[in-house]
Amino acid sequence: MGFRRPQTIRPRAGGQYVKGRWVEGADAVPYTIQASVQPARLSDYDMLQPNAEGRRITAAVRIYTTAVLNVAGQDDQNGDRLVWNRAPHPGDYLVVAVAPWQSGVISHYRYLAVLLAN
Repeated sequence: MGFRRPQTIRPRAGGQYVKGRWVEGADAVPYTIQASVQPARLSDYDMLQPNAEGRRITAAVRIYTTAVLNVAGQDDQNGDRLVWNRAPHPGDYLVVAVAPWQSGVISHYRYLAVLLAN
């Protein structure tokens, strides 16, 4: 899992439907968590592969942390974003999946996040 370092998370307020159209929530105050961020594996990309007409995934990362993050599509939340300023693909990464590892030894969450297009 590697060593955890301070990472910035940008949460978003819950979205809502207005006259039948989805309106994104506003940005909330960023906060810091302790997490290990690593490049995603090839198998992660296979799992995240969107439909041909959907969003293209240019980069993805794994986030290991004890913090609870909002995952896009799980409820009315838009999903938290990891601010990742390291090469080769710096930018905001949207949290899109979670796997809880609550074994009682080193309990943590493994999140998958994809690079947002600018």
